[in-house]
Amino acid sequence: MTISRSSLLTICFSGAAILLLAISCAPRESLELEKGTFEPSGLEKEAFYEEYTGFVQALTSLSGRANVQVSEPDGTERLTIRFRSDRNESLITIRNNLGIEGGRIYSDPDSVIIYNRIEEVAHKMSHTDAARFYLDGITAMNLIRILHPIPDVDVISRILENDEFYLVETRYGERHYFRRTDMALHLTERDTEHPEAYKSFYFENHAEIDGHVLPRRLRILSSDEKSNIFLVIRALEINPEDLVFDPEIPGDIDIVRL
Repeated sequence: MTISRSSLLTICFSGAAILLLAISCAPRESLELEKGTFEPSGLEKEAFYEEYTGFVQALTSLSGRANVQVSEPDGTERLTIRFRSDRNESLITIRNNLGIEGGRIYSDPDSVIIYNRIEEVAHKMSHTDAARFYLDGITAMNLIRILHPIPDVDVISRILENDEFYLVETRYGERHYFRRTDMALHLTERDTEHPEAYKSFYFENHAEIDGHVLPRRLRILSSDEKSNIFLVIRALEINPEDLVFDPEIPGDIDIVRL
């Protein structure tokens, strides 16, 4: 199935919502890393992971609020999202620039549920189908997995380095660029064959928050460089307890499996 950008913009508030939180995007400015300068690292995977965890404290949960701007060839949408996530579940609530709630997106390890409050419809799909249908935008919605992409040493397949960055390739086909001085994540790249799929994830304006070095601005760029998402975190709570992930879908609305 071929999905156009305009059809994507019909899911929640013309769908900018669903291209969503994800994350972020951006013109390649200060962080245009020189790809040819990396060489295999002398660090073993275990040694790298020990260094990584020495800087990056464990994130178990997050909640907060962010402003999002989605720019595509057909126009620009501005949204506000509230998000909460742990390693297993994520819930995003989307409001338009008038403050009207348009939808909620819930995910767990097995599936994704998209609830459009305006149209009063809900759809459920696998993560694989969601990634294909939404051109990988939706797969980026769990902020913990984005900000803390190396949960254990087993996900690492190869490590390269230059004077400034470690380049960590994972078994999932992702490439993560970490600043060597403090392991701050600056760029994530994903393999994709679809020109409209979101591919490059940029992390900017890092700051220390409760002992964690995290970006306050997140940006994402499509493979064809014609679409981008820009996210600015306005409020963030680290490791909150007792998060509730109920998307609160009314009982009279059927959840349709796609």
